[in-house]
Amino acid sequence: MEQSDGPKRPKLADAADGDEDRLSVLPDDILIHILVKLRCTPMAARTSVLCRRWRGLWKPVPELNFPLGTEPHRIRSALTAHEAPVIHFLVVDLQDAAAESVATWIPIIVPRLLGELVIFNLRRDWDGETGTVELPCFQGADWISLDLDNLGLALPPSGVFARLTDLCLVAVRMRGPCRLGDVVSSPRCPSLRKLILRDAQVRDDIVIHSESLLQIGMDNVLLDNNALGPGILDISSESVLQIDLKNLIGVRKLLVMAPALISLKEKDTTYIADPVDPSQPLANISAPRLTFLEWNARYDRRSIQLGKMAHLQWLHAGQFLVYGSDEDFAHNRIRLLQRFEFIICLDLALYYRKDISDHQRYLMEDMPGLPHVLFLSVKVAANGHSFGASLFHALRVCTGVRKLTLAFDVSSRQLEAQTTCSLGCICHQPPNWKTDELLLSHLIIIEISAW
Repeated sequence: MEQSDGPKRPKLADAADGDEDRLSVLPDDILIHILVKLRCTPMAARTSVLCRRWRGLWKPVPELNFPLGTEPHRIRSALTAHEAPVIHFLVVDLQDAAAESVATWIPIIVPRLLGELVIFNLRRDWDGETGTVELPCFQGADWISLDLDNLGLALPPSGVFARLTDLCLVAVRMRGPCRLGDVVSSPRCPSLRKLILRDAQVRDDIVIHSESLLQIGMDNVLLDNNALGPGILDISSESVLQIDLKNLIGVRKLLVMAPALISLKEKDTTYIADPVDPSQPLANISAPRLTFLEWNARYDRRSIQLGKMAHLQWLHAGQFLVYGSDEDFAHNRIRLLQRFEFIICLDLALYYRKDISDHQRYLMEDMPGLPHVLFLSVKVAANGHSFGASLFHALRVCTGVRKLTLAFDVSSRQLEAQTTCSLGCICHQPPNWKTDELLLSHLIIIEISAW
């Protein structure tokens, strides 16, 4: 009796003989799903060489992805041949693309895009702006992300982005008559929830009036209002919950009217006084429900006007200059602390300039008592100076602290021969902290680290 080796496997059909292989007999929707998983439209199109069954199968794929280096004319050819009535997802990675090349294919997708659009441009030899990309109004897009590597961008002067919820603009130079604020405000973006602007240049004021925005983030943005010089950033929203501003350059005035705002982060903004009326405030913020405030820009209570913030619980107060001039005293962030009577979490940094002259004054004396601080985080950048007095002072005014986090800057101590100040340096004053009593009866946790 012959021994059986188990059930025999049916032989795969030979596609060369005109028969279909097992993969090709699958339903179209499964095969299309397989092509989507390739995440590369040119590769999906090349599957047409497998057999007649695969020819043109990529054309109804609803998600398109063109990898880095795909030539613009091939993108246009593929989009022209594409037959899906709706495009749910389109990613285009360009290399050294000029604005004119984008204009050859982007109008093709406007009526069919019902989903996400991502365009990334990598320029290896950047020698200035090379043209302006004119963005059409995508009425069906719900997510648009453009990283143009310093190409110009002109927004559409008319039309409504009815479904758009997320807009991210990176490395763009805003051009054209249509203002960014006009486009992202409610009349033209009624569903917009998240706006990100990074590494950008804007030639006009940014005035946003939105009833849908929840999050706004701006990082390294230059406001240049042509002949008027510095620009205005005006945010008015009943819905926005979080605003993050970092490295804004050339701001003549910051206006925020946000009754629902919970978190505001403002770091390293360069304010420039109004040349017509220098007495005008540089910032005017109304956020009565704010609970988290990070303010790392300069603070002068005459020019930076913060409204009532009765619900504030967490204050990131930024860098405190320990010794400085009278002008430093006027802008020192200790003035910021004096605005608040009740703070649960306080983050601050004590900073010593490397060279401290004898005529400079000790700026910590006006630091107010903050007995309600429960969590205190202090970073110290001493630059070789004695920091005992300033740290002692900060602890003495926060008598209710339960958790204390201390971080010391060691970046300047990488060399073994670290220079320190002389015993006669003013940083050793006032000396009474060495003998005064410090009582922290509620303290439970201490964490000490380097940064």
